[in-house]
Amino acid sequence: MHWAALIFPFLSLISWAATPDALASDFRPPDFRVERKPVADGAELLTVFSTLPEHTGEIPLVSVLRDTLGDNDPDNDRLRYIWVLTSARPTVLQRAAAFVPFFYWRPDLGKNMDQTPAAILDLGNTSKVVWNALAQSLVQAAAIDSNGALIRASTRRYRANLADQRQVNLMEGLTAISQLEEIPDAQAVLSEPELLEMQARLSLAGKTLGGLVTTEHLPEAYLKNRIQTEETRGHNWELLRQRAEANGLYFDPLGFARSRTHALVWIAREDVVSREGQARKWDGRFLGIADPFNDSRLKNWTGYTQKRYFDEAGLPLDAATAADTPGATSRELIPLALYALEYPKVPLVLVDFRDTHKPKNREMLRMATTDAVTGVLGISKFGNWPYLAGSMTWNFVRSRHGDPNNRSARLKAYSQVRRWLTLDGSMDPALRAELQGRLEILGVNPLEESVFEETEIAARQYDALMRYASDPQGLTVRLEHDRNAEMAARVHGIPARAGLQMAHWFSLGIYSHHETKDSTSLAAALSRERRAERQIRFLETVAKSSPQPDVVWNIAEVRRAVNELIVTGVPPRSAEVVSRIMRQTSDAETRELCARALAGPGVAAGQ
Repeated sequence: MHWAALIFPFLSLISWAATPDALASDFRPPDFRVERKPVADGAELLTVFSTLPEHTGEIPLVSVLRDTLGDNDPDNDRLRYIWVLTSARPTVLQRAAAFVPFFYWRPDLGKNMDQTPAAILDLGNTSKVVWNALAQSLVQAAAIDSNGALIRASTRRYRANLADQRQVNLMEGLTAISQLEEIPDAQAVLSEPELLEMQARLSLAGKTLGGLVTTEHLPEAYLKNRIQTEETRGHNWELLRQRAEANGLYFDPLGFARSRTHALVWIAREDVVSREGQARKWDGRFLGIADPFNDSRLKNWTGYTQKRYFDEAGLPLDAATAADTPGATSRELIPLALYALEYPKVPLVLVDFRDTHKPKNREMLRMATTDAVTGVLGISKFGNWPYLAGSMTWNFVRSRHGDPNNRSARLKAYSQVRRWLTLDGSMDPALRAELQGRLEILGVNPLEESVFEETEIAARQYDALMRYASDPQGLTVRLEHDRNAEMAARVHGIPARAGLQMAHWFSLGIYSHHETKDSTSLAAALSRERRAERQIRFLETVAKSSPQPDVVWNIAEVRRAVNELIVTGVPPRSAEVVSRIMRQTSDAETRELCARALAGPGVAAGQ
């Protein structure tokens, strides 16, 4: 896992350089901490806490289970489940509402706050979600869609609502975890490779086949996604700034910590009054809002405003400096719109202060069109090639003109700004409340929670998780089951595992395969396998990085990895990478260690 030492500094430089206001003086480190609590059977629960503005005490945001196998060796640790505590399991009434076609509201139907929370992701088996989603899609198309428009539309709407809610939870978890990079106390509990793994998996879990990315390709996928996000943010930043300034508006980037993920566009009340009735060219391309200079609502605006100060050159000043600056003037700014800067190609309008329901109406129209075509009419892109061709052409043309057609990216922007507003203590409380209230209107999923209830939900979900962790028939049983599954995946091939699973199904659960009945023996075997897997990944990184590892890497580290394989028992799957290291290195001692490893009984039997 030594690649993390190279990747994280590089990513920090990218993020710093790509953020135009990296030297902003109002930066305040986020107030996070990580609590560690032991769990029976050799594991520990890590929970991310944060203080909230205008809220006494801390609230839990995300919990992660680390399987330590009951020892102090970090080489055999493995992260397992991630819980997003600001969300709870939906009630029966919520699920019923989620089945209703063309129902795009969020009624107050309660929440199962005290019920055991469901893990949003299992880091030990990320592919399971992918195969389940593909199987559900297959069953939907092959068995359900033919039963009539009502059943087809209801089931498709329910599955879409579930998928959207999961996307929101994934983004909220990612937002909280990503803030730990700059917290020294948090890095003492969670290592850099673990932080990278969680961020990469949470990010990839929102993609169709993201759960199939292997561990060795995880850093590359994460780095690619991070760079793409930074480039998108920088592009939209400059595009929105130029369009705002060209139209005489004020551009104000916002976001949590140094991540300026959103922006507000303002107008001065003095400009509205002075230009009233005057002919003025307005170019609203990429802004997505109506002409504000001829809008009588702004002249008589009674909503939120901010008083700001500027010098003679138009540069902003704080109130204390303005009093001593000759020629300084004050202006009353009215907010026009809130934009997401990480939406692909163009800034995305999230809040229109003059027409709060406009973004929601657009979203409802898009969803209603999809439900009518696929749900009611039963027209599928993959079953009707003219519709597929027409849909792809339409989306391509509209996206080139800045139309936000990416539903997943819209959800990401919406959930990101909700979490940022909840945590950011540097914003004016009145502005934060104004934005949160308007964002609440955007909710179109009956399964969603209100942002104003998340504090209570998080506290009660954390208590429920603690009860689940202390229950001898709760988390301990699940962890033991998944340890057996992990060991079976290492020992048996896919056909054998499929046969064991079928035996479990056909016996109605009476038969369950266990690699060993002794939990101590299972933990020892898993410890050897995990330590060997970690060394194999390191050696693969060394072999791929350079044809001469002696020059690029510390040869002592390479020797240590090969020797660790010998001590733990060299698995057959390590033969290829050990052979490559032996061919590439010119160090005699390393070659001798590689020869000893290749002569081991496990490798020899597998060759």
